[in-house]
Amino acid sequence: MSNAMVLWAVDSNAVLRVNSEFGEQIGFSSNELVAQPFLDWIHIEDRGGIEHHLATGHGLVEARHRSKDGTWVSFEWLFKTHAGELMALGHSVNKIHRTSPPNLGVPTHATTFTRTLEVMVHVVEAKVTGLRCSILLIDDSGKHVTVGAGPSLPLEYNEAVQGLSIGPAVGSCGTAAFWNRPVVVENIAADPLWKDLRDAAAIAGVAACWSVPITGTTNGEVLGAMALYSDEPRRPHGHEMDILAIAARMVGLAIERDRLEEELHQAAKMEAIGVLAGGLAHDFNNLLAAVMGNTELAMKALSPDAAAMVNLDRVLNASVTANGLCNQLLAYAGRGSISTETLDFNVLVSEIGELLQVTLSKKVELVYELHSVPLGVVVDRNQLRQVVMNLITNASDSLAENEGQVVISTGTTIYDRAKLELCQLDRRLKPGKYIHLRVTDTGTGMTSQIRAKIFDPFFTTKLSGRGLGLAALLGIVRVHGGGVIVDSEFGVGTTFTVLLPQVSLSDDVDLSVAQTEPTVTPARILVVDDDPRVLQVVEEILASIGHTVVTACDGQEAVDIFRREHTSIDCVLLDLSMPRLNGEEAFAKIRAIQSDASVILSSGFAARETLKRFEGTGLAGVIHKPVRMETLIQKVSDALAKRRSAHRSQQEKELPKNVV
Repeated sequence: MSNAMVLWAVDSNAVLRVNSEFGEQIGFSSNELVAQPFLDWIHIEDRGGIEHHLATGHGLVEARHRSKDGTWVSFEWLFKTHAGELMALGHSVNKIHRTSPPNLGVPTHATTFTRTLEVMVHVVEAKVTGLRCSILLIDDSGKHVTVGAGPSLPLEYNEAVQGLSIGPAVGSCGTAAFWNRPVVVENIAADPLWKDLRDAAAIAGVAACWSVPITGTTNGEVLGAMALYSDEPRRPHGHEMDILAIAARMVGLAIERDRLEEELHQAAKMEAIGVLAGGLAHDFNNLLAAVMGNTELAMKALSPDAAAMVNLDRVLNASVTANGLCNQLLAYAGRGSISTETLDFNVLVSEIGELLQVTLSKKVELVYELHSVPLGVVVDRNQLRQVVMNLITNASDSLAENEGQVVISTGTTIYDRAKLELCQLDRRLKPGKYIHLRVTDTGTGMTSQIRAKIFDPFFTTKLSGRGLGLAALLGIVRVHGGGVIVDSEFGVGTTFTVLLPQVSLSDDVDLSVAQTEPTVTPARILVVDDDPRVLQVVEEILASIGHTVVTACDGQEAVDIFRREHTSIDCVLLDLSMPRLNGEEAFAKIRAIQSDASVILSSGFAARETLKRFEGTGLAGVIHKPVRMETLIQKVSDALAKRRSAHRSQQEKELPKNVV
């Protein structure tokens, strides 16, 4: 196994060390390497990821280095800044590519797509003997082209046109893509469109080039251009342009299909990870419910000055912290517990910005452009704080040690279906008016490769980064019925736009039950949960204040018990996720037995969407696991008080009219 290594001082373009294995694999001496800038030795398809780390001054990325025999050797490049000098350490990863391969790190479906484009090029070339063909695609910025396929053209030519700006007079393909019209250049040596590209044409040995734009079939969007090259100056024959136009339409269809497959692939991946994250968090929350409950029972049994109280308090605090981590997982999965309130979004944003200002670099200027009138939103205050803090902090970090601005703006925008298509991973949003939060920075921006991964859990471009970050942010926004749009260009900056439904500031759709001082009146309570540890601790807590508790370990057992004993059961504490019958199914059957049965829903991920299914059903309350002892007692007391009040009202209605 090779251990080839090179140490490069990038800013001064000095090779500080190469070992013998590097020399054997690459074939160039140190003096030969420094004859060209560092980036020139990197494969054109891998430079985007390298450039990001050159701009930030740190990071780890895999990229290919040119060797003397024409192969490309994969290296892991670690970037760090030392004494003001950017250093790059390259270490081989033992992958040698004998031909120009697809981009490293690109998903398998992208490799398949590249091969599809190459096949289409070969099909066209078979139909037009003596001509060569290429496909150039417009990149994510919409301003440059990237080589989609050009297998019959020299690698040096493809590298020369990679990243070419589209414009009103830039070659055949750049011009065709700009104007969305076919462009025929009969003589490259004399045509002004090619005045800046004649050296590239000489490398390829081409003398004429005819291009047609590649467009989407759904909205006519220009996706790139397809070209035929002749080795001699001449105009195309009619059938040659017809074949080119037909092939361009087929390429447009292939691109749209690839985009759809990528969206489905990404959505499926995120959904799978979300299910895993939600399941882990739910199970862990059940464990925390047992830990917290038993800890509080032990603390209740001890005198306040007992020595063990300090240790138990530490256990309780650690459990609360662990619960916070679980909530991040649930937020990412879109199943987080939320406690909503109606508030002015402008006030929330400005408060958080003021708090963050003291922690940010002095070189970062926060600029506020808040809407002129209050903006009503129904949100979980703490979770939305996390969203705003995350965006402002990330924007500040993107500036590194440079001076720059972070612009924070709020407002309202009417989003049609086309605009909502840009929202990250959520096509369920309906066209209409949304409140928006935009956080724009003048930092380094992101490459398309980085942008494709930013919402992946635990992905980070920071050496010390960890956690869920933008993945949790996306989950929080989705739970609140909103979406996220990302617009970033490498070297220019990034804008994150968060959309949220707007409400009147007088609205209040909080699904929680208003708390009052708990009044404990002994009652008979049916507690249902499939986790025996949770069942045991809840039973002990309720029994400790005088309640009689009946337990069931799944929904069907709960229904069977309630059918037999409903006349003596005052309240049901019902878990949402259970075998046999889940909470929703058990709730329906219990209400079928007794229409006014008092039921409290308990869940480790009681998200707002789940709770909305119970709106209008008379649900007595909601408990988010793990629950503190006082909250559990309060919720049960409130439900019992509400039941007693309803019974009194019913009895008064049934009294004879002549009774005063």
